[in-house]
Amino acid sequence: LTPDRLGAPSRQFAFASGARLLRASCVQAPRADAPALLIYHGDEENLSDWAHAQALLYRNGITSCVFDYSGYGASGGKPGVRRLREDGMAAYDQFLAATPRAARRYVMGFSLGSGALLDVAQALRPAPAGMVIAAGFTSARAAAVVTGRVPAWMARLLPEPWDNEERLRRSRLPVLVVHSRADDVIPFSHAERLARAAAGPRRLVALAALPHDAAIEPQWQEAFWAPVVAYLRSGNLGEAGGMGAAAGD
Repeated sequence: LTPDRLGAPSRQFAFASGARLLRASCVQAPRADAPALLIYHGDEENLSDWAHAQALLYRNGITSCVFDYSGYGASGGKPGVRRLREDGMAAYDQFLAATPRAARRYVMGFSLGSGALLDVAQALRPAPAGMVIAAGFTSARAAAVVTGRVPAWMARLLPEPWDNEERLRRSRLPVLVVHSRADDVIPFSHAERLARAAAGPRRLVALAALPHDAAIEPQWQEAFWAPVVAYLRSGNLGEAGGMGAAAGD
């Protein structure tokens, strides 16, 4: 499935990340100077899963790009923290090239993508206008425990590749944290901690009764994307607050 079949003309292409070839999908909004969003997607997802979301963003006047990490979808190679870091940097370069006239550029990390994005966010040049962290986790260790992959005692013995809280403490970028209170994969408390940790301007939007994958599920998308679209259009975190509360207020 591509956004084209949903009424949103897209460019499907491949680009290099190290020795690997990754796949990407970009949808240009009708206005060349529209705000643009690069999405770092979740685990066990690929470009097709995001076609409906890209079509929704197109209808709302937002340019979007999504890419598959190494070993995801039709992208080559195998997943790994180092390779995902290379992928995240290479994808941002492609995003810049694909949106030369964008009024503002934003980056979004969804679920697993919150770790992949925050791993590279400080190195992105030129820096994006802001970030969206959606259904994100405080750390890879914490995510492994709450998803039942490892017991809590074992998590303490594992390396920590993605400490999202710590990375937000070091970032001055504006950040919109979006999370459902009913998220059955990553508890809402993770979002509260991420919002408190952010050193730059931040806002926490609490969504009610939406599942973890609401961003890519057509029946839930309007509710999920409403505060994100408001933020991207205005560039103002206050505009995203209709469905939630400001962290730290």
